[in-house]
Amino acid sequence: MPNRENTHDLTALLGKPLIKIMEPSLLKMDSEDWLTSPDIHEHDLDLSPLAFYDASIFLIANPNIPSSHLFGADILHDSLGLLGSSQESENPLGGTTNNEAATSTQITARPAIKVEGFELTRTVVRRMIPRNQSLDKALEQTCHLYASRGALPGMPDTVNESGQQSDTNRLLIMYTPHVLTQGEMPFYHPLVKGLAYLYDFEPSPAGTGSGTMSIHFLPFTTDIPDQLEHTLRILLNVNIRLAQHSTKNTPDDETKETDLSKDNVVPRHLVSDTYTRLKRLYAKDLCDRWVDTPEPSKHVFEDLAVAAFLIELWWLMYGITPPKEGTSTQKQRKMDDFPGFVDVACGNGILVYVLLMEGYPGCGFDARRRKTWSIFPASVQERLSENIYIPKPFADVLGPVDIGVNTHTGDFPQGTFIISNHADEMTVWTPLIAALACPESPLPFLSIPCCSHSLSGSRYRYPPPKKDTKDHQVQGGEHVEQTPQPASGDLRALRATKEKEKTGDGILNSIYGSLTAKTMSIAEEIGYEVEKAQLRIPSTRNLGVIGARELFTQEWRKKSAHNNLLDYSSGKNTELVQNINKIVERECAMEGGVQASALMWIERAQGLHKGQGKGNPAHG
Repeated sequence: MPNRENTHDLTALLGKPLIKIMEPSLLKMDSEDWLTSPDIHEHDLDLSPLAFYDASIFLIANPNIPSSHLFGADILHDSLGLLGSSQESENPLGGTTNNEAATSTQITARPAIKVEGFELTRTVVRRMIPRNQSLDKALEQTCHLYASRGALPGMPDTVNESGQQSDTNRLLIMYTPHVLTQGEMPFYHPLVKGLAYLYDFEPSPAGTGSGTMSIHFLPFTTDIPDQLEHTLRILLNVNIRLAQHSTKNTPDDETKETDLSKDNVVPRHLVSDTYTRLKRLYAKDLCDRWVDTPEPSKHVFEDLAVAAFLIELWWLMYGITPPKEGTSTQKQRKMDDFPGFVDVACGNGILVYVLLMEGYPGCGFDARRRKTWSIFPASVQERLSENIYIPKPFADVLGPVDIGVNTHTGDFPQGTFIISNHADEMTVWTPLIAALACPESPLPFLSIPCCSHSLSGSRYRYPPPKKDTKDHQVQGGEHVEQTPQPASGDLRALRATKEKEKTGDGILNSIYGSLTAKTMSIAEEIGYEVEKAQLRIPSTRNLGVIGARELFTQEWRKKSAHNNLLDYSSGKNTELVQNINKIVERECAMEGGVQASALMWIERAQGLHKGQGKGNPAHG
């Protein structure tokens, strides 16, 4: 999507307009003339029509996938009633939510255009919500979904003039923004009056088939912006990528890795509302009083978004919410039900500050003090400490050590929620920290991976997880090149390679995806029930690994039903510690064993304390 601050002039770069050939759309509609271009057609796709349909519905509800400037969308109307509005979304407490969008005026769908050969199957009206709501305005949009007869389950087959069944299944998704002039269009939307995605699929006797996806658009004027085709090409690739990884695109309902994991843990509108509230309360003040070297806006807004996710996650888990949020009594619960949090490698301390100010008890520590801590109230500074964490397996082999700074081995109270937010060296340690702190009842955690390190704290690139398919990435223990470049210099092939890196398999093959997969596998190996979610935070490192959420949610529900004290015991026995020690021995073997890794950890921690470490300066 276009970028407000840095819109590249590709016309000047290439010396010719981007839309080299414009041609009338082959769609026959009772409206103005629509256009398309050969460069926004993709042929020979092995996507089922249902996969394209499912991906389109997902993108209707999540316009932030192709545009980082959008937070999400409020669904104002769905003719099938399947996409609920924000106020209709699931509420674990059984009440209504305090959603600002609930008070919005009723928006009427734009009339559907008649398209020859298609039947209107569904109409959705949405409001696209920008991330910066003080600068960018929201946009209402009607989405009409069409299909040829027989293209979707439950539809009669199309019969041609000779009385035979048609060989082509066709789907059409048409987007109509609720604006009258080009000047009313927000910058994050292409400058067109209408946008349509067409998918033509020809099944084969073998049960497979080949499809073509194309984009068609209705311009405001004959003066077509040079950037438009580039934008439309991006949108086309996003649709193809998501459709390729739709679970409906696999035979016999087999499951496969998807990247449709946003909002799978916490409903989007809850996080959106809380994030907006937190920005209003804290963003300007934090930016105005910033004293550290890095530019503040990235750190401030990223940590506010993480805080918003945690607040809503904790509501789901414990039934609590900040008193200052001012919501209905149904959503309010005693903060006594919350066991507290600890932010390991808390960096600039913003996340700890916001959560404490919101009323959640907790603390944070880091290998070295940050300048930012000084701008917080004394009550917050008391909860931030300069401490070096030494994992218990390392402390056991080293014995007492004096490294000139406070150390600890992670003795946290029962039930404490562990936060590992871009904690670098401590990322893979996070589930181990949580389990070792309370082996009889491993602690819940949220880990947001960032830079990849081994257990010793050294930079390390984990191999992608093994796959039981013919294109597996690790063969016979030998690491295969993760992102091979196309042999030719063809730009289309290079573009396809880059797009593949964004798919579920491509993410797994990346350093970041492999680190996330390793963190999840370690957690699962020691008995955690783990969930992965894409968080709505302004960062490319936005995957969250959540451990033990369902267990603690069940305990809260039992407590609510019987009005008794929370009991987090999960029946874990002391064999868990032995299992963790075996895992640590295995993982440290490549670096000379546990003792050698422990010495490397201490050396690196001392460097971080002095500000000379090679880790992320924001988190250490």
